[in-house]
Amino acid sequence: MKNQGITDLKMDSFFTDPNFPGKAYASATVTYNFASSGGNPQREFLGFILTQEGDGWRIERITSYTKDQQQAAKLLADGK
Repeated sequence: MKNQGITDLKMDSFFTDPNFPGKAYASATVTYNFASSGGNPQREFLGFILTQEGDGWRIERITSYTKDQQQAAKLLADGK
């Protein structure tokens, strides 16, 4: 992560849905070591569809960012 200039990575949400076993939605806020035009640290808000792999999870694809559980369920359904 240091090679990408990431100074902070915060997981904002993690949701599963019984209608989609082995799948999950996660969102994260990434802060970089460079500033926006306003002088504030640059942030990116990312959403991920995850697939269960053994005891862990792997990123299947990047999707829209949300902290809302109902929206996350819709994003999981769109990936069928």
